[in-house]
Amino acid sequence: MVIMRVFLISASIPIGVMLSPETLILLGNSAGYNGIIFYMSVAAAAVVCFICACSIFYPGSVAGEENELSLLTRGIGRFPGASLVLSARLAMTLLAATSVLVIAGYAFNEIFLYWFPNFGFAFLLLGLILICNLLRVSWATTLQMLLVVFTLLSFSILLISGLLSAPATDITPQGGEHVSLAAAAGALLLFLGFDLIINSEQKNKLIPAIVAISTIFMLFVLWGAVSRTYVPTTSLTESTLPHLTAARAVMGQNGRLLMGIVVICGATATVNGLFIYMGQTVRNLAVHELLPSFGGDTLQRLAGILMAVTIGILMMTGLAGDPKLTVYYRGALLLWLLLLAVRCLAMACQPTVSKHFSILGLAAGCTMGITSIIIWFTAEYRRDLIVFSLLVYAGGLLLVMVWPAMVKLFPKLKKIN
Repeated sequence: MVIMRVFLISASIPIGVMLSPETLILLGNSAGYNGIIFYMSVAAAAVVCFICACSIFYPGSVAGEENELSLLTRGIGRFPGASLVLSARLAMTLLAATSVLVIAGYAFNEIFLYWFPNFGFAFLLLGLILICNLLRVSWATTLQMLLVVFTLLSFSILLISGLLSAPATDITPQGGEHVSLAAAAGALLLFLGFDLIINSEQKNKLIPAIVAISTIFMLFVLWGAVSRTYVPTTSLTESTLPHLTAARAVMGQNGRLLMGIVVICGATATVNGLFIYMGQTVRNLAVHELLPSFGGDTLQRLAGILMAVTIGILMMTGLAGDPKLTVYYRGALLLWLLLLAVRCLAMACQPTVSKHFSILGLAAGCTMGITSIIIWFTAEYRRDLIVFSLLVYAGGLLLVMVWPAMVKLFPKLKKIN
């Protein structure tokens, strides 16, 4: 029973993050492109992520049992590695939370209770996540499992209804809008989150990662097929809420209600999962003496409060409705993709990794690195995207250098650790 719970916790965090409302929007838009290219790009992305998971969670090496920070500090240096981890994780947590919580608020307001303020609901969700993470990690992980179960159940009902109601002749890969190289490469972004396996009693982190990738792959391919069957491809590519459009086409108002549950539970699971993983990240930074530990869980709780306050400020200042959030969010995704590329390459260079896994790691790392470069330099807002990514990385580098510098100047501060 304990082993099963540990496994479910390990798998629920990546699945919850990959079921983000932002991911559903990207999936819906992508489903409107040429069918054969859509299915091939999603399948190729799943294979690359599978190879990447096999590389970074390689079970046969001591390095595979370490956290990403230990691997990167040894692979590319203490400060460059730590700053890449911190900048990618923190930027994603803050920006994804700002975006998806507001989306969840609008969904609750438009679908369930028209009179309830959307931002009020967004702040209620943020408060729930913060309280669970502050009081007990077990509460946060239990919440995560429940959210993922509700999301998968609602999504499955929609999928089964759509597949049973549609004639087999209507589910075809042909047709669709013209797709660019960047759009096809962007399929990798659908699976970002598979690497969020927390340090726990789960000894083999590869198994929950593979389960998460496989589950999301099946859901996304089937939902793409259902969306293409019920909604014109032009409407999918141009819609800002293609998943809601498809859900209503499949089951009418009931479909809209089910997709509302998927959006709200998926958004909450995304933010909660990122909060849980960020708690582990700051703890690892403290272990490497890049942040003060304060003893116990104080640092994790302080980090949770600071992140929640920052997210609240970003929501109140209207960033969620600003087109710049799209640029910032995409920049955070690309930093995450770059982090995965560096992790694969760093693991492939470890002497304890077998030759075959080393080759696979190099292939996955190069693929993810090239994909991030393609998306960076083909985006219409590439200048803003590149500047944002560089500034975030520089900010992460500054943060991880401050505490060691203070300890060097004032040795007595070392007692805080």
